[in-house]
Amino acid sequence: MLLVQKFHSIHEIDQEFIPSIELLLQEEVPNFDTLKIRQDTSPEGEVFTYFLFFGPTQNTPVGITQLSLKPIPSDELVPWHKKIKFWDKEHLHWKQASWQIGNGASGLCFFDAKFSRSGKDKVQDLIKEYEKRDDIKAEKLLSIKGLQDFHLSWETEVNHTQELFVLEPLSKAHKSYQEYIESLDPDMQKLIKKSWQEVHKKEEIVLGDYPSPLDTPKTFPVSAEKLDLWTKWGAQILTFEKNLKVLGCLLVLKGKNGNIFFEPMPFEPEGESVVKDELYTQYALLKFFEMADGRKCHMMKFGSKLIFENKMDLSFFQSQGFQYKTIQSQFKSRLQELNSPL
Repeated sequence: MLLVQKFHSIHEIDQEFIPSIELLLQEEVPNFDTLKIRQDTSPEGEVFTYFLFFGPTQNTPVGITQLSLKPIPSDELVPWHKKIKFWDKEHLHWKQASWQIGNGASGLCFFDAKFSRSGKDKVQDLIKEYEKRDDIKAEKLLSIKGLQDFHLSWETEVNHTQELFVLEPLSKAHKSYQEYIESLDPDMQKLIKKSWQEVHKKEEIVLGDYPSPLDTPKTFPVSAEKLDLWTKWGAQILTFEKNLKVLGCLLVLKGKNGNIFFEPMPFEPEGESVVKDELYTQYALLKFFEMADGRKCHMMKFGSKLIFENKMDLSFFQSQGFQYKTIQSQFKSRLQELNSPL
């Protein structure tokens, strides 16, 4: 039997539980701070609740799920003849319940494999519990297709599902970057080699590799506050530089058990970039294959895995050897006027 502990903010979670949470989410986020940032930068009024699950003999969490309650902008949904009933304030407290970890790329929960079945039952019970609340007028649930079989039980007219596609990490299945390149389609090999040649010979761009964010050039266009945060995380910075100007960079974060996270950050004006998109991915992979302890290479955007609504948008990464998983988004609303998630 699993025990559940509820926290009304990520900042309330006991420090002693954080290492276990990072292990549970080791292939999803580089560190616990990235989850904190997602909560701290959420829209005003959004409230988060975190549920940690404990086994009968464990004093560390074996599972985690996240719920956010978003205020529904009722002024746009309540008809005028109801608004004149000024004493009725119920609509001011309407909320949408969203079940997902982080940005949803990881579905809605994570459990130690030994507790996955009992954990699923516990999470489903939590969903049903919130569905009974009068102030919950809409609900959204993101789950990994084929692995997380969760459902919303409301019978409503507004009811739709959508498939989303999440970029998965590239595993180190080759001994070197050169061997990896040779495993790709010949056309992609030519494109990558041509891009590298143009960068080095035609554009005379220099690759920078800085063990600490504080070692980056003075012209590095990132705030001191962000540099200090990245330094706290133990980040490494890779750059594309020309004539003392930094054209773009890659934030490199080492997670648990060989999971390496790379986030491209171009600084060039859109449409005028010298460094092509594929080179950010390739520079990440070049560095990844140099890391003896690197096991999986994760590409990120805004601190999270990449999610695509159109499967065709994955082709850029698939041609470079990456895989994907499918996330199913479920949405139901008791308000006919609210027909899509907030």
